[in-house]
Amino acid sequence: MKKLAALLLACSMLAAVTGCGSEESSPAATEPATEKATEAATEATTEAATEAPSTERPAPTPTVDENAITFEDGDFYTGHSMCEKNYENDESDVKLTIEEFNGTKQLRIQVLDQDANGTYKVPKIVFNLAELVGAENLDKIESISCDVTGVAVGMFTGDDGSEMLVPGNVMGALGGNLAEEKKTDADGGLVQNTWANLTEFSFAEWENDWVYSHVEASIKLPANHYEAGYEGATLVVMRWGIPNQADLYIDNITFYDADGKSIPLVYTPGADQGADDSAADSSKAE
Repeated sequence: MKKLAALLLACSMLAAVTGCGSEESSPAATEPATEKATEAATEATTEAATEAPSTERPAPTPTVDENAITFEDGDFYTGHSMCEKNYENDESDVKLTIEEFNGTKQLRIQVLDQDANGTYKVPKIVFNLAELVGAENLDKIESISCDVTGVAVGMFTGDDGSEMLVPGNVMGALGGNLAEEKKTDADGGLVQNTWANLTEFSFAEWENDWVYSHVEASIKLPANHYEAGYEGATLVVMRWGIPNQADLYIDNITFYDADGKSIPLVYTPGADQGADDSAADSSKAE
């Protein structure tokens, strides 16, 4: 309000000097006043423009560990859909792509299925830890962190019928899992069989179309850690069902040992077979 008042005052000064001069006024007397008024108006306008609040939300600036999976090279790092029961349970088929959001490349998870009530089902994204950090290093993993972003795609409809383009509730979990080779599937592959304690996350956004959070999880299997040499050790990222359509973006996945030090990756980008070759659909089970 102070800037607006200054601007109006400057404009009125300019109008008074240029439009109300008398016969006794001379060009030499009016020019300095006109210049001062013009300068005041310009300064007030410039200040108001430069200090006006931005309507854009700033992108998050997470601390990225040197051993984090950042997806910047476009690789999926073994990420794929669990496809536990051919999507006939609460799990949704998904579309996985690597796309830029908020200035970085991230794993985008698009949820494709709804249940009978219209609720978007649960995406379950699996990462093969033995391939990522080396089977011999699995027993070093004590905790995992990643950055999670929820992005609205479809409208959320409130109880009063109003619609909002918001992600709403972003609730889910990071969990460890031990898988074994399928015994009856002619195609082979792995099936999930032993869950670790899940670490749940929950955050929400009801005003803007995206929301971000850094998520940390302790992985507690029966022996308190993964067993070295076990090829079927996995990380599973899930989001619980929601009534509105919203994508999940995952970035900066990092594994830590008992001392909190990050564990280096041994995975070679470009060797990933977890996602579909066209990067259009990752519903194939591993």
